Amino acid sequence: MGPVRGRLIAAFALLPLPAGAEVCDKVRPGWTPVDGPVGALAEAGYVLTSPVGLILLAFVAVAMVWPRRWLAVVVALPVLALAGLLFLARRAEVAVAAMAEGCIGGIGPTVVILILIAAAVLVRGFAARRRQP
Repeated sequence: MGPVRGRLIAAFALLPLPAGAEVCDKVRPGWTPVDGPVGALAEAGYVLTSPVGLILLAFVAVAMVWPRRWLAVVVALPVLALAGLLFLARRAEVAVAAMAEGCIGGIGPTVVILILIAAAVLVRGFAARRRQP
């Protein structure tokens, strides 16, 4: 077996198999291997523009416009819960297989962005308002 043939066999061994493609069909129906692997920032964009992400961003906007302590806590908790859920869900068997296939990207930037959003909401809500005498 020549070097070119050996490299071709190795390259075909690394291609996604139909069993692996089934995972991506369930996790990301619109993704195909032709699209290439999903990056960490693309994953952040996907999560933040999902229906849950958009609802949370709308709540964040309301909490930033009307800074109240109770509203800051009510909004920050679900944002932090989503960050924790995403962090823990990446250890699941299906998520590991999807990451190996490339249809799910790294979750690090998404978790950091969500934590920073929650911190900004809390700082805005708990900032002392000084009234003019």
